[in-house]
Amino acid sequence: MADKKERKGPNPKSLVHDLFTVILGGGAAVLLATLRLHIDTTAVPYPFYKGPVLFPLIVLSTMVLACLPAFFRLIKGAPGGDWYLDGEGLPHRPAVILVFLISFFIFGIPFIGVETSSFLFLLISSYWLGYRGIKIIIVLPLLYTALIVIIFKYIFDIWFPQPWLLRLIWD
Repeated sequence: MADKKERKGPNPKSLVHDLFTVILGGGAAVLLATLRLHIDTTAVPYPFYKGPVLFPLIVLSTMVLACLPAFFRLIKGAPGGDWYLDGEGLPHRPAVILVFLISFFIFGIPFIGVETSSFLFLLISSYWLGYRGIKIIIVLPLLYTALIVIIFKYIFDIWFPQPWLLRLIWD
């Protein structure tokens, strides 16, 4: 018990970190498998490396590869591993909120658009993490959302599908 009190930072034998990494990698694998459904590739030139699929392909593949060691540790079972995160047990509430936020972000893209989904994800995450200042709650998510739009749409030329809400209003 004294060993846990003296240690600073996360428990290196905690299986909770591995589980979280595997969940992120699994989400990346699902997105990787369904990538063509999320990105409009109708006007893409023949070589795929010139199209909008390249950057998400690289990022998601890297995420899947990065989660493999944690996946094998979970399957094999680490000697002396436990399900305690920093000696306090499995934090159920943050895990549920994080899964809800990530799901809202991913499934919100086709309905309300990547811009609105990104902004709301960052706003709610900032609030949930305890930030209450207007600069962090509103300005920072707006800046990051603008950066996402500029990078993906105008630099990488990646256009996400028109949101369902806009199609409902304008069509």
